[in-house]
Amino acid sequence: MGVFDESKCDCCVCPMQCVLEQMVNIGEVGIASTTFNDSFTINQVKDFIAFTDQGEIPISQITAAATLDPTIPVSLKPIKKSKGECACCEDPITNVAKLLIGQFIDIEFIFPGDAAVIEIIDVGEGIIVGTPPQSSIETDFISSCAITRINPLSQQEINNISKLSIFQQPKISPPTT
Repeated sequence: MGVFDESKCDCCVCPMQCVLEQMVNIGEVGIASTTFNDSFTINQVKDFIAFTDQGEIPISQITAAATLDPTIPVSLKPIKKSKGECACCEDPITNVAKLLIGQFIDIEFIFPGDAAVIEIIDVGEGIIVGTPPQSSIETDFISSCAITRINPLSQQEINNISKLSIFQQPKISPPTT
């Protein structure tokens, strides 16, 4: 896992880069960005760019990643007290998510599709990790900075889930010029 200097990128770009570095050459990885979602093979992650089999993606635009292999160990950056922009942007939602570990939530984030429903299984610096209730193999890694709403779900709401996981969302491709 990379080490980054204190910077504006500490709370969202650096943690996502650390997650993606651990997904290099593992096969298909679902990536949601601010404008598209699709599946890629990540060949390299370097200098805040994910180099994939379908082109390069700036990590600053990646809002979530997902893998269908639950055996892939992904370590998260430890949570630290932030200053500046991260203290008011990333820290509060990370603190909320920490309190909800083990619970199912409806989570909305900057993503061109429906919200996802996940059970929060871990929280690290800038990243919330969860698994959709309808999948025993998918693991989602969502950037805390991209979250727009978290709603804890009741058991009745969990039983009536119709939302799709990141991998099951309809694919939205980047616009062509």
